[in-house]
Amino acid sequence: MKTKSSYHKSENTFRFLTFSERLANVNIDVIHRIDRTGSYDEEVETYFFEGLTKWRDLNLTENFTTFLKEVIHKSQSFNLLVFHQQSIVESLKTHLRVRGSLAYQPLLDLVVQLARDLQADFYPHFQDFFLIITSMLETQDTELLEWAFTCLSYLYKYLWRLMVKDISQMYCLYSTLLAHKKDHIRSFAAESFAFLMRKVPDLDGLLTCMFQDLADHSQKAEGVGQLLFQMCKGVRNMFHSCAHKALSVAMRKLGPSGEGGVSLPMTAVGEALDHMAEVAANNIDKEHLMVLWECLEGCLMEVLQKLESEGEGSQASEHMERLLHIYHTLVEHRGGAKVTRPESVCETLIRLIQAPRLSSSCQLLLLQVTSSLLLAENVSMPDVLIQELLNKVFRSGRDQDIILPFAKGMFGMKQFEQLLLPSLLQYLEQMFGSEDPVTRQLALELLTSLILAKAEPPSDGSMAFEKYPPRLHRLSESTEGKQPVSVPLYILSLLDRPKDEAIGDLSHLWAALVVLPHIRPLESGRVIPMVTALIDRLLDDVEAGALGNGGLFVARQALSTLLSFKESAEVLVLVPVERVRSIIQKFPTDLSALLLGDLYYTRLSLNGCSAHLSHDAMLELYQMLHSNLSSNVSKIRLLTLRILTHFEAEIPKQTEGEDSVDTQTVFRLCLQAELVPATLHDYREKLLHLRKLRHDLVQSSLPQGPFQQVPLRYLIGMLFINFSPLWDPVIELVVTHANGMENKDFWSVYHEHLEMVAVLAERELREEDDDDEDKDREAALAPTPDRDVVQSGDLGVLFLQQLDQACSPNERTDFTNFRFLLWKAMVKFPDRVEPRSRELSPLLLRFIGKEFYPADLLVAPTQSLRKTDGTTTKSERPREEELESREEEEEREPAEVSKQAGRKTPRRAAAKQLIAHLKVFSKFTNPRSLYLEPNLHQLYTQLLCHQNQDIQKMALECELTYKDPPHPPLQGKSTAAAGR
Repeated sequence: MKTKSSYHKSENTFRFLTFSERLANVNIDVIHRIDRTGSYDEEVETYFFEGLTKWRDLNLTENFTTFLKEVIHKSQSFNLLVFHQQSIVESLKTHLRVRGSLAYQPLLDLVVQLARDLQADFYPHFQDFFLIITSMLETQDTELLEWAFTCLSYLYKYLWRLMVKDISQMYCLYSTLLAHKKDHIRSFAAESFAFLMRKVPDLDGLLTCMFQDLADHSQKAEGVGQLLFQMCKGVRNMFHSCAHKALSVAMRKLGPSGEGGVSLPMTAVGEALDHMAEVAANNIDKEHLMVLWECLEGCLMEVLQKLESEGEGSQASEHMERLLHIYHTLVEHRGGAKVTRPESVCETLIRLIQAPRLSSSCQLLLLQVTSSLLLAENVSMPDVLIQELLNKVFRSGRDQDIILPFAKGMFGMKQFEQLLLPSLLQYLEQMFGSEDPVTRQLALELLTSLILAKAEPPSDGSMAFEKYPPRLHRLSESTEGKQPVSVPLYILSLLDRPKDEAIGDLSHLWAALVVLPHIRPLESGRVIPMVTALIDRLLDDVEAGALGNGGLFVARQALSTLLSFKESAEVLVLVPVERVRSIIQKFPTDLSALLLGDLYYTRLSLNGCSAHLSHDAMLELYQMLHSNLSSNVSKIRLLTLRILTHFEAEIPKQTEGEDSVDTQTVFRLCLQAELVPATLHDYREKLLHLRKLRHDLVQSSLPQGPFQQVPLRYLIGMLFINFSPLWDPVIELVVTHANGMENKDFWSVYHEHLEMVAVLAERELREEDDDDEDKDREAALAPTPDRDVVQSGDLGVLFLQQLDQACSPNERTDFTNFRFLLWKAMVKFPDRVEPRSRELSPLLLRFIGKEFYPADLLVAPTQSLRKTDGTTTKSERPREEELESREEEEEREPAEVSKQAGRKTPRRAAAKQLIAHLKVFSKFTNPRSLYLEPNLHQLYTQLLCHQNQDIQKMALECELTYKDPPHPPLQGKSTAAAGR
């Protein structure tokens, strides 16, 4: 192996730089650039001639040489330069307008030198040069961008005394760059003009002019914000000395205090200053950002004083709201990383919260700032100050519509239980004590949201029943109103529904059941009878069809609440096992029913109720749930396996010579595999558990009875997982069962899934499927008794969200790939499926007729003429014209394809599926005995003419299975031709 050269470096000397990297290297800060002054000869009187002399040796291009010949004899002295200034200016303009010139750098430098020489005489020409230079900015050449903006910066530097006198006209000319579509152009423009902004003595008038311009050109707002920042920016990530004055003036422009009778577009001004604050937070170090914080807080206090004196309807309220937007931007930036003095910010917020007359929008924005400060990761404040701030919020008397969203947003706060929860509980106590039912409903919704966020009910039987938190006993009673209200009894009363009335709104029932386990003091003797009666009634209505999945969802929560109050086996008396088994039998694939069963049987297992966990009971339940083992929904598989593992299965006794170890049941093995996620880091561990399901290894784990199909079903279910490293190992395990199981048992399971996935594929392509989908969608959205929560407001919305999340898992299943894997696996055991051609051959012919032909009309024997081209029906055309039209249609953009065509299987996907089907038939040894053999042979012959060479090759292999005696060499040549 050749070794590296001793001169080899770890990094290349010359490395390609992206456009953004080259932009970052551009430097147009000429103000802090030290000019190198040379020793001039006595006869050299002008900067322009000195520049010509320098560039004459540095740039020998034809563009510059031509210009040099025009002006070299007109600029040797200052008098000559002044005399010929018009000629020189015109020459510069002419050569700068040349597209693609190689002399831009010297020409732009000479513009600057000419301005240094002529000073006031050059100023009338500035506008023409500005327009010419800015026309060069539409380029990806970063060097040209740097030269152009450096030229403009130097012109501002040398002509600023003249420009300041005409600053309004200069800004109007320059500000067009602030609305440029490219960010770097706006940034460079702001950086180059910032020097001139600092020289303006009347800063108030300049800002008024700038902000007035936004009324007609609101698209400049971001550029104006960038310009204001560049004006205030200093060196080393600090502010300039003019920053305090400029920022104070700018903040006052957000309201009537700084307008001076001039109307400003406040929305655009607020957007500009907000962007300025954002850019400042990105570029100024935390310790140097104090200037901006002081200006902002000082202006807030000024506006607060005016607001208190003028009242809520004054313009000061709007001024306050705009300032709070900027405050929010700074507090929220990078999790509070640029909050210099958190204590000062907190004290400012306390003063603002105590203000008696703030508009609703100000109050809402103020609480958003407070939330951002308390949730910021990079902000640290004393606990006493945080508690004071939170107490002020909850005791401020603000509307519930403002306080409640704030409280929900604070659930993720650090030390929530220590700092915020006491104040929140006192606030909820007051709401529950209100006589307004809507207020109580809002309190219940907030309390339910808190429990769901902090102690979510168990999603399977392995989760513990948490009690959160013990201090919720503070909700025991309220002092509001004439009579105290016992909050636990109020929540318990929500479960008491008249027996002669139908159960309507389920949201209050569900919320009460979620909250009850966490409320203290509450006697279990009062809760258990009511919850038990509610479970019976809900299950009766579910079985009778009066309630749907919403009723099951609430019944599941009711059982969870009952189990949290009763930890003994008395649950058998309260909810008979026959009742649970009946629900599972009627709804075997419903997630709520399965979780109800998991919770119930977990409690029986923990309390040792072996009489109801016998082998016979497991056998009865297995008959209901066996199809769930191969479900495409992982939660269904998990809950089903958990239910079946609770039973005491009878494992066959080990033969002599085998190790006497505790053998795990096949359900336990499957559950261990299911609990491991299919990720890149964990899939190897998952495979270790799956390999225990190999046919020869799993036999000792199979209970006595009809459980031979369990490992096969579960392995087939693993093919639904959208993780390709699992597919081949799982297929190998399926092969072991194909070869080891009785053919009838194996094929009954395998054919069940082949038929199922074929029906699903055909359903998607059915012509009336669109109408069916619309009907199904309308039926799903139609109000049903268990989804009628109109009267519950936000509580009803929360209930429906949790119901949809529990009943509709957001797993995307690729059934097309699942079918492909099933047929791919059959290639490895053709001898086991060839005797099943009575079921297999129709599957192939159905796929050809209902899926492949509609996707590939070139080989379809017929074509529907009902497809319209917009207004009329297509007429019959010759075959060649039809083919050409078909090719044109396939080349159209997807947006131009009709809805009907869009639902068809793509040609490439259909070809892939067809090859997988044919590959199985190519492995058969006795094709003449296959069911529907004439139809199959005719299909092979037709596909030999297909344009896809892979389909040709597979059709040829199917033909060769007939093993006709003549011409063996011809077979080899045909195969080679198909391969080519």
